[in-house]
Amino acid sequence: MTRKSLTELREEMRAVARGERKVPPLPAAPLLAALSREALELLAVLLRKHSASVSELVELTGRAQPNISRSLQILARYRVIRLVREGRTVRAEPIVKALQVDLATGTYETTPLSGAAA
Repeated sequence: MTRKSLTELREEMRAVARGERKVPPLPAAPLLAALSREALELLAVLLRKHSASVSELVELTGRAQPNISRSLQILARYRVIRLVREGRTVRAEPIVKALQVDLATGTYETTPLSGAAA
């Protein structure tokens, strides 16, 4: 894998913004390793609810708050959800409705949730 210069990266980003080039797929291995059964169940709850605070997710899932917070941080790291702070409350919002993994290339692409700005 060759490294790109800052100028090349800027031009690639501009081409994507202009719609001239598609966003390159992301490596799937780290995401797949992070998607535990608990993380997937939490994501399913969020997709049904559309938005929920950490305390609401604790009530809905019966899981401990630190466990929920850790799962949310992982999902946010891979841009599957967005964490929004409202005062002392943190609310999780899903921003992806589907993941497509290409096993041949080891990459994935996301399908945004309609109305979600990533």
